[in-house]
Amino acid sequence: MSRKDDLYIILQIGRTASVNEIKRAFRRLARRFHPDINPGDRGAEESFKRISEAYDILSDPLKREFYDVNGFYTDGVFEHEKSDASWSFSFQGFDVGHGSQSSIGDVVGHFFSRQTLRREPERGQDLEYQVALGFDDSTRALKTTITVQRKETCAGCGGSGNAGAFRDSGCATCTGTGKAIRTKGHLQFVVTCPECGGAGRTLSSCGECGGEGRRLGSESLEMEIPAGVATGSRIRFPAKGDAGRWGGPAGDLFVVTNVAPHHFFRRVGDNIYCSVPVTFTEAALGTKIEVPTIDGQAVVRIPPGTQSHQTFRLRGKGAPSLLQPGLRGDQYVEVSVVVPRIADERSKEILRELAKLNPEDPRRDLPK
Repeated sequence: MSRKDDLYIILQIGRTASVNEIKRAFRRLARRFHPDINPGDRGAEESFKRISEAYDILSDPLKREFYDVNGFYTDGVFEHEKSDASWSFSFQGFDVGHGSQSSIGDVVGHFFSRQTLRREPERGQDLEYQVALGFDDSTRALKTTITVQRKETCAGCGGSGNAGAFRDSGCATCTGTGKAIRTKGHLQFVVTCPECGGAGRTLSSCGECGGEGRRLGSESLEMEIPAGVATGSRIRFPAKGDAGRWGGPAGDLFVVTNVAPHHFFRRVGDNIYCSVPVTFTEAALGTKIEVPTIDGQAVVRIPPGTQSHQTFRLRGKGAPSLLQPGLRGDQYVEVSVVVPRIADERSKEILRELAKLNPEDPRRDLPK
């Protein structure tokens, strides 16, 4: 088999990749080579077919085990049909006949034997923990302590699940023989008993964890939430999830933030938006005003003739960026012109005089 045909190389993953890593690799490549995204591209279509076939095999524990042991996998290799001949089975393209020295029969027999004996390390589950934050806390680094419930390695058995002593009665699976029969279709294989490992007796389960090898516990974790988190941000803490089994690594803990809305600021990405009222004369004559930012007050220059809903930018006054540490977004200030309520005649006369001195028809471009 060439390197380009290796299923792990096709999915661009290591041979010890977890199920979740296999799924992530497939989704990433599928988005890149999907025929809908590459219409008419035969090369992309062929690549999509290959990564789909690789995912179909490596995402199935039984198929993956067979592939790892033998270096190939063929659809239907586990389906057996009894032939009209006296002693013959079909493996969809592989014939195991009476008296033949077929290698495929040895391969499958060896595979099932290994399957029952292997106890692969199992990675612990990833955990999620929700944290509620105020808007101000989300814009600056925050240290806090959380208490997480997680499965921890049992101290009584060290994670093995066994008490360390044999039961007086023999193994119930093999009735003390140390051998077990496995049937696949019409084939039968005599294998070492997977329950007792061939000893004919089984170890007693740990009294503290009931044979699970793990116990539910709680742990207080001091953590720092980086500046710039938003609702839905996920912060990964390696190896703080459930403990693994049979020597497997622990899962990860993902802290998901939920940021409360602010009464004045509105965040979009790393930018912050707000709306500030200005008077009619300030907008007409121009001025400088102070506006709130997450760092305090900042000065915005309002040029003469500013219109309502006009927006001004304050560079670097937005939220800190999680993707580019050290950088910040901008703050956008939208002004809203407030028209005064005129009650006295003197003010009305001044406004009429102003209209005469500055004749303008804002509706002149409307359709007739």
